[in-house]
Amino acid sequence: MRLCVRYDRLVRWICGLIGTLLLAVWAAGVAYGELPPIEKVELGTNRALRVNGKPFLPIMAWLQNPSNFSLVKKCGMNTVAGYWPRAGGTQNVAEYLELVKAADLYGVMPYDPAIKDHPALLGYIHDDEPDLPHQESSADVQPGPGLRLNPKTPLWRMVDGDESSWSVLDPLENAEWTIRLQSPVTVSQLAFWLTVSPGLSVATEIALLDGDREVARFNLEAKRGKQEFALSEPLTAKAFRFRIVRIERGQNEWGSISEVAAYDAEGKNVFLSPPRLVPRQWPERTKEVYQKIKLADPSRPVFMTFTGYFHPHFGKWSDQERQLLYPAYIEATDVVGFDIYPIYGWNKPEWIHLVYEATAQLTEMAGQRPVYAWIETSKGGQYTGPLENQKEVTGRHIRAEVWMALCGGATAIGYFTHVWKPAYSQFGVPEENQRALKEINDQLTRLAPAILATRETEKLRMEVPEKARLAAFLTRHEGFAYIFAVNYDPEEKPMAARFILSDLPGLASGSVEVVDEERSLLLSNSQFVDSFGPLAVHIYRIRLE
Repeated sequence: MRLCVRYDRLVRWICGLIGTLLLAVWAAGVAYGELPPIEKVELGTNRALRVNGKPFLPIMAWLQNPSNFSLVKKCGMNTVAGYWPRAGGTQNVAEYLELVKAADLYGVMPYDPAIKDHPALLGYIHDDEPDLPHQESSADVQPGPGLRLNPKTPLWRMVDGDESSWSVLDPLENAEWTIRLQSPVTVSQLAFWLTVSPGLSVATEIALLDGDREVARFNLEAKRGKQEFALSEPLTAKAFRFRIVRIERGQNEWGSISEVAAYDAEGKNVFLSPPRLVPRQWPERTKEVYQKIKLADPSRPVFMTFTGYFHPHFGKWSDQERQLLYPAYIEATDVVGFDIYPIYGWNKPEWIHLVYEATAQLTEMAGQRPVYAWIETSKGGQYTGPLENQKEVTGRHIRAEVWMALCGGATAIGYFTHVWKPAYSQFGVPEENQRALKEINDQLTRLAPAILATRETEKLRMEVPEKARLAAFLTRHEGFAYIFAVNYDPEEKPMAARFILSDLPGLASGSVEVVDEERSLLLSNSQFVDSFGPLAVHIYRIRLE
């Protein structure tokens, strides 16, 4: 009897080994150039995409010139998302998608009827970041003749109440502008805040006009801060016209005004008109776009990428605004993702935990929809200061962020590879990070069936030190239990963790394989212990009898 049991276990072990090898062979085929033509795309269980009836883990690159497709493939990705009209000299989405297919990749493209049923079409995608906020103002500030406007510094910034913002006046000399109000007001005092920076011309004398009549002149010092003036007698008007009559000339003929205020007898600034934030595209419009796409082609899912501003960390939208915007956006898509780049975008490695937190939050909001996260791949951002002051994005960061997203509920991953410094490149990933991407993505592809299996994390309990941050999930696939875990502590503290399993049929004492690390751990009483270095990722595979 004991011999039979041992023989039976041996047979099952051999069958399991064969299954594992077949899985590896299948995954290698997917990773290295054998993506099958797409006949059907479905939203399956476990928030996973299914291609031709099989679970599929998209590993995407964003907005690439076809000349970069070989790099995308080399780094183990299987999909490109977004279409750039000038890419490779192509003229339309259909031509671009043909190049995607020729590179043995799938595409997530803007809707175009010409690509319906294309064998490389994984899905459609909304215009990027519909939730990206920008300021709009009800203030009416009109330019005078000959004034060249800078759309990035609109004239209404003179009355927005923010003394750190400014409006460019080009040229500064003799520049005129008029502030129009909805009804007449009586003003007794005026104040100006100048912008003083190296090379800029600076206003040193400004006239106030009532129609063509000059009411007052104000002599200003070329300095920052508030400069306030009392009128010789109150002025009642609905429109206030200003002209710069003298300047301190700089290297540039243009200059700027930070703020202009006008006070009534009670000291109220009657010019003040704070702007409001509005999204790039309102949810109602995204829903219209979504419905048109689904009516034209219901066979492919529609993707949508948010900024990270649904997370309260950024404080960009109020709680009420977030509750109004994001559920409505999510109703207008089938697959939803986001981008937070802690190092590339903010130069703050200590924010790396946001990748996990935001993915978990979006997963909860998305219901059964698949979720994806865009992951940073290098430094070189355009908004994080000089390149020499930017902090490095390493392969360790990339790997940790990928697994933070997956542990948070993502079933797809995307990479942002664009850099602006020292020069713009759509694929500016340094060689060492390209090697890291290949290793990460090959592992994702190989383990995709287990990653996308039903999550049974309720059967997993972890004991970790107080305030430690460890994220993990558990699945079962073809006779094995898999645990995927990442230390996402932003202070990069190491930790030891105890994993306690329950209600797993076939679980017996023995060993735990640590995948791709050539080591194993002792499993006793359904428990095992392991150590995690800073931002470490461990994957565990446990045979079930």
